[in-house]
Amino acid sequence: MAGYGKSTLLAAAARRQQDRGAALWLTLDESDREPVRLVSDLLTAAGLSGLDELSAGLEPLRASALRAEPLTMVDSLLEELYDTAVPLTLVLDDLQHLSDSKASARVIDHVLRWAPANMRIAIAARVVPPLRLQRLRLEDRLAYIAHDELAFSREETAEAVRVAGLDLEPENVGTIHRVTDGWPAGVRMAILAARQSGRPHQVPMELRRDQALADYLATEVLDSLHDELRDFVLDSCLDEQVCPSLIDTIRGTLDAEVHLEQCLADGLFLTRGDVSAEEAWYNWHPLFAAHIRRRLASDLPERALALHRAAAEWWRPIDPPTAIRHAMAAGDGEAASRIFADRWLELFLEGRVDAVLEAVDQLPETSARSIDAHLAKALIYGQRGRLDAARSALEAAHGTAKGLPASARSTYEDRMAIVELFRTGYDLGLVQAVESGTALLGRMDQSQHVPDPAIRAAVQVFVGMGEARAQSHHKLSLEMLRSSAATAADNGLVALELTALAESCIPAIAEGHLSEVRDLAAGVLARADQRGWVGLATLAPAVAYLGWLDYWRGNLHEARAQLERSLSMVLPFDWELRGLVLNFLTKTCLALGDLRSARRNAGEITTMIESGRTAPWWPSMLAGLEGLILLAEGGIQEAAALAKVPASDPEYSLAPAHRAKVLVQAGLPGEAHAELDRVLTPEAFVHIECLSRCIEAEAHAALGDLHAAHASLELALAAAEPDGLYGPFLGAGEAMTELLKAHLRHGTAHPTAVTHVLGRIAEGQHHNVTGWGERLTERERVILQYLATNLTNAEIAEAEFISLHTAKTHIAHIYQKLGVSSRRAAIRRAAELELY
Repeated sequence: MAGYGKSTLLAAAARRQQDRGAALWLTLDESDREPVRLVSDLLTAAGLSGLDELSAGLEPLRASALRAEPLTMVDSLLEELYDTAVPLTLVLDDLQHLSDSKASARVIDHVLRWAPANMRIAIAARVVPPLRLQRLRLEDRLAYIAHDELAFSREETAEAVRVAGLDLEPENVGTIHRVTDGWPAGVRMAILAARQSGRPHQVPMELRRDQALADYLATEVLDSLHDELRDFVLDSCLDEQVCPSLIDTIRGTLDAEVHLEQCLADGLFLTRGDVSAEEAWYNWHPLFAAHIRRRLASDLPERALALHRAAAEWWRPIDPPTAIRHAMAAGDGEAASRIFADRWLELFLEGRVDAVLEAVDQLPETSARSIDAHLAKALIYGQRGRLDAARSALEAAHGTAKGLPASARSTYEDRMAIVELFRTGYDLGLVQAVESGTALLGRMDQSQHVPDPAIRAAVQVFVGMGEARAQSHHKLSLEMLRSSAATAADNGLVALELTALAESCIPAIAEGHLSEVRDLAAGVLARADQRGWVGLATLAPAVAYLGWLDYWRGNLHEARAQLERSLSMVLPFDWELRGLVLNFLTKTCLALGDLRSARRNAGEITTMIESGRTAPWWPSMLAGLEGLILLAEGGIQEAAALAKVPASDPEYSLAPAHRAKVLVQAGLPGEAHAELDRVLTPEAFVHIECLSRCIEAEAHAALGDLHAAHASLELALAAAEPDGLYGPFLGAGEAMTELLKAHLRHGTAHPTAVTHVLGRIAEGQHHNVTGWGERLTERERVILQYLATNLTNAEIAEAEFISLHTAKTHIAHIYQKLGVSSRRAAIRRAAELELY
C-alpha cells in the first residue's frame, strides 16, 4: 500500500546497480494501459539507461514503435539487450495501473518470459497485477516482498527518529511504533507531529487529527480506488474490527466479504483477524480507520448518521457499549438510553463495570431512563467500596422513580431492590444479606408482577453465595445456585449462569464428588475464557476451588498460583471467601517452606477478625493456622500449648485436625486421639476424613499400635484414592513414608495409591504448569510496559488506539494473571518474572 517505501527501496537498488552495470527505470501511469504506449515507454527507459551500445539499435525501434505490433517491438528490444554483457536491472514502478489492461499485462509477461539472463526485473505495485507468475515461482526465480516486510521494525523506527534529529524517550519511540504499526509514512508523520508539537507523548492524538496525514490518505489511497470500492471503504471503517455481516447489515448489501477480500488483495490497510470464529473478522489499521471516519463525517454527514444508526442496532445484542457509541454518533440519545436500560445489568454481571460507567458517560444528560444510570452507579460504587457515593446514587434513583408512571415503576422497584440487596452485602457481608435476599424472593413469588429473569436469578445467586459462605446449609445453597444457573441459562444470561455455577463449586464439596466439581470449575473458566472474561470477579470461587483441590492433591505450586489468582479476583465485600482462600494459601505456603508468606497471610486473617465483620468460627481457624506456623518455626511447645486451649464454639471444621497434628508432633498422641474423635464423624467430608485418618495413623504408630495404624492408613487411602487427595500423605514427613512402606508389605486394597504416593515423595514435589498458567498475550505484554510509566489508564488507551474499557480490561487480566491487585505490585512481580 501507499507509504511503505516501495519506490525508495527500488531506487536504492537501481543506484547500486549503476555501479556494476545499468538500470532501466519506468514509472507507469494510466496511459500505459495502451500496449503501444507501454512499449514506447520501455524503449525510452532503455535509451536513458546510459548504455552506449544500445543507442544505435534503439533509434530505428523508437521511430517505428507507434506503428509496429507491440510484442514484435518487445522482441526487438530484448534482442538489443541480449547483446549487452553488463548486469541489467529493469524497474517497473506503479504497475498497479495495468491491473485492468490484459493487453499491457501480456507485454510485461513477454518481457518476464524472454528477458536475458543478465537482467533482473523488479516490479513495485499496490496490487498484485494479473501476470502469469506461476512458472517463475515453480522455477524459483521469483521473490515476493509484502508490506509486513517493508514495515519498520521497532529498531528501524528508533533509527528513523534518531536520523530526524529527535531525542525521544524509548517509551515515546515505542508509542510511535505501535500506533503506526511500523508504517513508514505514518512514522514520518509522527516524527513531524512530535517535532512540531513538542509533546511526543501526545503523538497518537496528534496523528488522529493530522491534516497532512488525512490529505495523504485521501490522495494516495482513496482517490486511487474505483468508485465502488472507495464507497465500500468509507462505509466499512466505522469500527476498527469488522465482519461481513456487520458491513452488509449497515450497507444493505450482500457482497461485503468479497470487498473485504479485495481490500486485502489490494494491499489496503486491512488485516485478517480472528479466524476461529464462525464468521471471519478483519482489522482496519487504527490510523487509517480514524481518518476515514473523519472523511465520511465531513463529506457525507447524512450517510454517516444512517450508517451509525444501523451499526447501533447490529451491535446491540453483541456489545452494548459499542452499540451505545454508534447510537450517540448517530445523534440518537433516546436509542442509546434504551440500549443502556436493557443491557446494563447484564454487563455488570459480566464484570464489565468499566464499560457500564463508560456507557453512562456517553448517555445524554436528559435521559428518560436516567434512573438506570443512577442504579448502575450505585451498584458499581458499592462494589468498589465507595459506600457514600453508592447511597447518593441510590437516593437519586429513588427520587427519579417517584415521577414514573405506575406501569413502569414495578420494573425499577425490582432493580432498586437488588441494588439494596447488594448494598446490604457490601455494608454487612454476604451472610447478613441472606435474610434480605430470601425475603425479596418471597415477595417476588407473591407479586402479580413477573420479575425480570435476570433480577430473580441474580437474587438467587446472592442468597446462594451467602448460604455457601455461612457453611451451614449446603443443600439449600446448592439448590439456590443451581436454580439460578438454570434460570440464567434459559434466558441466555451466560455471565450469570457461569457465576452461579462457579459459586456452586464451594458448597458442592459437601457432596464429595470432588473430581466432578473440578471438571465443572474448569469448564466454567474455559467458557469464560472463550468470551474474554478471564478476569470476571464472580468466577473467583471456581479458581479458589481449583487451588483448594490442588492443595489436597499435593500439587502445591499449582495450588499457590490458583489461590493467589483467586485472591486478586475476590470482590471487596466478600470477606468470607477471602478468608477461606487466605486460610489455604497459608497452609500451602507452610507446605512449601515459605514461612514468611504464611505469616503474612495469617496476619491478614487476624486483621479481618479484628474488624469484627467475620464469622464466629474464624478465631478457631486462625488458632489452627497459628499452631501449624509455630510448629514449622520449631516452636513445638508453644504450638502444643496453643493446641490445648479449649475449643471455641462454633468451630472451624478442620480445627481439631490441626490441633491433633500439632499434638502428634509434640509427642502427645493420646491427646491427639481425643481431638480426632471430635472430627471423625459419619458426616465428615472426604478431605477431612483423609487428613484425620493420616494423623490418626501417625498417633497409633507413636503409641506402638501398628495394627491400628494400618487400619487408619487403609481408611485414609480409601478416602484419598478416588480424587487423588494425596496431600496429607505427602506433607506428613519421614514417619509417614516408613508407615506407607510397611503398609505396602502388610497388604492393602490400594497398592496403586501407595506406590503413587511413595513415588511422589521420592521424586520430590513435582511442579506442573497450571492449565490456567496465564501467559500474558502479546497485547497484554505491550500494556504491561506502560504500567512501568506514569501514564494514566486513559493515556494508555489513547496511545494504543483502544477504548478506556479495553485498556482497563487488559490491565485487569494482567493483574489476575500475575496474582496482584495494583500497578506497583504488577511492576514488581513482572520484574521478578523478567517480563521487562
